[in-house]
Amino acid sequence: MSWISPWRENKLKYRSDLVILLDILEAIDEDGSLISHIASHANMPHPRVKEKLDIMVKNGLITEEIDDEGKRVYKITRKGIEVRRRIKEIVYMLKELGLLKREG
Repeated sequence: MSWISPWRENKLKYRSDLVILLDILEAIDEDGSLISHIASHANMPHPRVKEKLDIMVKNGLITEEIDDEGKRVYKITRKGIEVRRRIKEIVYMLKELGLLKREG
């Protein structure tokens, strides 16, 4: 019986937290984004996106503000921009190594 890498088992069925984080960070810009836009871009339900956004706010990747209309607006910080850049590099490398599924 041959050994099967656990990477092979996990790479095809779901998006990793890393890719989800990247999808969310890519949906948010410095001018701000509403949760509906972020959820649509990340293809996730609002409650799950809100959980991730709360974690990202606590870690300084984004800010949460209330606009003039009383809506929550999320803005990416400098730290968030840097983390997004680094995650893009990591995701690219993992895809090149065959450890993450290529989309499309």
